[in-house]
Amino acid sequence: MGSTAPPDQGNLAILTKVDKLRELIGSKVALPQLVVVGDQSSGKSSVLEGLTGFGFPRDAELCTRYATQITCRRETEKSISVSIIPSDEASSHDLERIKNFHCTLKEMTPESLARVFKEANKAMGIRASTTSTSSESLPAFSEHILKIEKLGPKEEHFTVIDVPGIFRKETEGVTTGDDIELVRNMVQKYMKDSRTIILAIMPSNVDPATQEILKLAKEADRNMTRTMAVLTKPDLAIERTQQRIVMNLVEGNRSDLTLGYYIVKNRGPDDVDKTLEQGQADETKFFSQPEWTNVRRLGKAGIAALKSRVRGLLTDLIKKEFPKLKAEIAKELLSLRAQRDKMGPSRSTQDTQRAYLNKMSEEFQTIARDAVNAYYTGNEIFDTNYDLRLITRIVEAHEKYADSMWKTGHTRPFADDSKSEADESIPGTPSNESEFSDLDFCPELDEILDPVDLIIPETSGPEDIMKYIGEVYRASRGQELGTFNPAMVSTMFKEQTKKWKPITLSYMNNVIRTVHRFIVKVIGEVCPDSRVRDELWNGFILEELQKSYREAMKEAKFLLALESNSTPLTLNHYFNSNLQKAQSERLVSAIEKVGNERGLRNHYGTQESGLILTKEKLETLSLNMGNSEYNQSYIHDILKSYYKVSQKKFVDVVCQRAVQYHLLQSEQGPLKIFSTQMVLGLNEEQLDMIAAEDSPVKIRREKLGRDIEYFEKALKVLKGST
Repeated sequence: MGSTAPPDQGNLAILTKVDKLRELIGSKVALPQLVVVGDQSSGKSSVLEGLTGFGFPRDAELCTRYATQITCRRETEKSISVSIIPSDEASSHDLERIKNFHCTLKEMTPESLARVFKEANKAMGIRASTTSTSSESLPAFSEHILKIEKLGPKEEHFTVIDVPGIFRKETEGVTTGDDIELVRNMVQKYMKDSRTIILAIMPSNVDPATQEILKLAKEADRNMTRTMAVLTKPDLAIERTQQRIVMNLVEGNRSDLTLGYYIVKNRGPDDVDKTLEQGQADETKFFSQPEWTNVRRLGKAGIAALKSRVRGLLTDLIKKEFPKLKAEIAKELLSLRAQRDKMGPSRSTQDTQRAYLNKMSEEFQTIARDAVNAYYTGNEIFDTNYDLRLITRIVEAHEKYADSMWKTGHTRPFADDSKSEADESIPGTPSNESEFSDLDFCPELDEILDPVDLIIPETSGPEDIMKYIGEVYRASRGQELGTFNPAMVSTMFKEQTKKWKPITLSYMNNVIRTVHRFIVKVIGEVCPDSRVRDELWNGFILEELQKSYREAMKEAKFLLALESNSTPLTLNHYFNSNLQKAQSERLVSAIEKVGNERGLRNHYGTQESGLILTKEKLETLSLNMGNSEYNQSYIHDILKSYYKVSQKKFVDVVCQRAVQYHLLQSEQGPLKIFSTQMVLGLNEEQLDMIAAEDSPVKIRREKLGRDIEYFEKALKVLKGST
């Protein structure tokens, strides 16, 4: 009978590449692999012995307490090397200790492997033995991977991963409930990926239907297409019923596994002194018995049949997944590089710290400049957040403020005003106060504005403006001959503009919150590191922002005081124009009244109508108003004319000076605080406090660097350049 032909060179090349990938990125990318799982004492070690060709120590103290990756590969020179692949969560200290662990063996014997396990336990930082009292504080299990690589001219390429056996009961001073959970999670982690072939080991003398390992496999492999069961210890299945169950499973009569059941015979407790070759000879003799004829004919009995089958399955799986693997590794490498680029260069020196902050400030200033200039196509940030379209929100606020001042700014409606100019606001509430109800609550801005300033003041005196003017006139008359005391206009103007303050300050409060929200969100975008952002915000930016907001509010209050408390003054020709118009309207009204009373109206066709007054009649025309009544009407016209001119001027000046200048354009304004100048002004201590990397960031940067290095090497392996 001829020997089995070795795998072709193409298969060997692919298998070798996957082994290199497993060493580099095996814990980060799911690779095609064979994982051996089962309960403790299920016969797992014996199956591994048969698959790999070397014996494991039988000492219970050296039971598997971490995943073990065993690779056999055909090479010209014979060698056995052992190392540790660190877990993703390994600290820098652990990494240094693990890197220093490496040993080579001449022969793989149970005794030499026992020594290796003890040294590996020490390097991984777990207990020297499960009963050790001197190392009780150390964990009993580890998530690092022990890598054993056996090379030689007679080896057949094969890689298998062994994980700790599942157990369910705590042993006082040895294992805990946390250990049970850790091992279970480790087993499930290795089983869950679609590129893993699960080799579930179960003893023949236990009903497979009760085995938890199959339930766990079902959770990971729902259709049971990549799970193969291996029955061990068939010599212990003494009862005829149990033997029949085993036969049916292996023959495929009642199997729910696509890959089916295989059966092997382990070396028993009395076979410790036997070599692997002697054990395999006993296995061959055992399955030569008549009752195993059909199983033997199906090629499902014995370690040789099992090894041939799983090696073929693994090779086929690798070929199938290889193209997807290339794309996945390339995509992950791009993602890792993007994460590293987003972190920027390492910030261990003053220069790198300043450069880091300066880059953020420049990005902030670019976004702020675009937001003020309505250049919304320059950054995608404006597409997803309307609130960051700053100047658009400010213009909306301007318009609402102007409209509110026009409709509700006067204390009393002027005589003969149309209904559209009447007070349309809710009594006691500025009409624009709720326009920005969607803004985030900003407690740090509470001190900028006193809520009392937003309360609409009560109207003093009668609601009718002519009655009010009459009261003030009578209370302020002197001995003026045919005129009135000019100070009365100042008094009445101040009364008529009492609502300007709450409306204006409410507008200022809303605009400040709009600007503040913009700054908060943009700084959050340009500075993703929360610790740096908090240090920068609370230590330097917020205080300067509050100062700039107070300056803007101070300007608005100054303009209010200037307008309300100063003697009325204007050089605007619209004042005289409005006054003359009001006087003319009053005269025309009197003429129409005279004409209607004397029947002097004449009609010209259907388009025009008018009055016919002679010179004599005009000379006798009189408004029939007393001096007091005439003065009150004249005062009303002056007040109304001045109010309209002053209101328009005041709204423009508030928008231009308090908002446009102090909040948007000033070099000391809020949008210019986080700038290159601010960064350049930070001393070494301040830079270190803000921008120095803390321990978690350093650890993440180091990990990203390692991952990128490994993925770059992995990509070279796939391309065949290494």
